[in-house]
Amino acid sequence: MKPNNLIVGMDFSDLDHKLCKFVDFLSRHLPINHVNNLFVFTARDMFYDLQESTEKGGDMLLKAFGEKMHQRFDKCFPNIKNVKNHALAGFFVEMFYYQFNKTDTDLIVIGKGKGSHGIMAKYIIRHIPASTLIIPEESKQKLSNIIIALDQTDMSIGILHKAMDFCSLIDPKPAVTCLHIGHLPYYSELGEVAVEDYREFGNTDFKKISEVFFEKQKESFENFIEKNLKGYDNIKPNIEFIGEKRVKPYHALKDYIDSGKADLLIMGTKSHSGFDNFLLGSFAEKMIMKTI
Repeated sequence: MKPNNLIVGMDFSDLDHKLCKFVDFLSRHLPINHVNNLFVFTARDMFYDLQESTEKGGDMLLKAFGEKMHQRFDKCFPNIKNVKNHALAGFFVEMFYYQFNKTDTDLIVIGKGKGSHGIMAKYIIRHIPASTLIIPEESKQKLSNIIIALDQTDMSIGILHKAMDFCSLIDPKPAVTCLHIGHLPYYSELGEVAVEDYREFGNTDFKKISEVFFEKQKESFENFIEKNLKGYDNIKPNIEFIGEKRVKPYHALKDYIDSGKADLLIMGTKSHSGFDNFLLGSFAEKMIMKTI
């Protein structure tokens, strides 16, 4: 995961300047050389009506959007020399995918407003095979503590390596934590139990079982990180494990993030659409929706 060539999604809202400032902040710590600001005019019928009813009226509209972007955003990147603005008409995902292929993009940056469910961010992560950085509206310009959320699958090995490559580029070097959420839901506390055998467990029995289970998972995760972290001697990550008994394991990661221990969360996702890496899984989707 490298940050050389970025697409920054714009929508002419107050969040745009937040994105610009955050990307410029990143450029002081990472080697960002190119930024392509992208606005997608999704009223396709209106665009084509303008094209047909007037002499290229749709193109004139996009040109006006481009000029407005130039006025609003060019001065927001004092530390980045190569900044371009693109206004396109069409489907949101389709235009991002087009720009992604056209510009050989390394990273897509998109904002998430306060109280928003992050629908546009979800669309991008679901359908575009690119690393995506989501900037919540109230995020702070900090890169001191980076959390890499992992399980112990083969996919997580690739995520770990990409995340460590990214962290190695940051100057000054951040504190890095590899975090695993172990999950053993306590179904016997529910009114309706999906697994019949859980009903026989009392609180004491389940506590003993969960302690053994989580201890083994913790040891296994530590071995997983040590085995797959060879070649990254410049950064020594912390290894943390959280045992989660609630039915929905994303709560543990949300609590961890809400505690203020992370400036940046890196996590991978499993594809719903045929791609193999950095796409949307239910765990990541919940984190996008539930975090600020």
